[in-house]
Amino acid sequence: MFKISIRRTEIQKLKTGNFIMVDDEPCVIKSTERSKSGKHGHAKVRVSCIGMFDNNKRSLTFPSGQMVEVPEIIKGNAQINYIEDKLINVMDLESYESVDIDWPKDEDLIKKLKELQADPSKMSSSQVDYWQLAGKTLINRVFTT
Repeated sequence: MFKISIRRTEIQKLKTGNFIMVDDEPCVIKSTERSKSGKHGHAKVRVSCIGMFDNNKRSLTFPSGQMVEVPEIIKGNAQINYIEDKLINVMDLESYESVDIDWPKDEDLIKKLKELQADPSKMSSSQVDYWQLAGKTLINRVFTT
């Protein structure tokens, strides 16, 4: 249904808050450290990041200048169609495409969605911001119009 859009860039160009693909998992960069080259060595870049879908923390070291994969993020607004125990069905407001999305990991988002699930009359006036990256979709924000 979604095409995976990934571009390549040099590791030293990435900063805190950017995204990187690690083991086919899109991750948000939490910190980067640059070390200078030694007498015969090359500069290194150490990256600490957290997976967007699995919440696993990763720490990696790359030679400066190495090309890495960066996921392209497609952002959209959607109306909530229905909420089930394992997934949330939303409809994109531009393309009218329905998408099933797994429950988010963020506690605040879970709380808001459970409130909507308990009172479906509020669901028609609620929307979500969602991101599609690396062939997966996640809910980024829940709000009332």
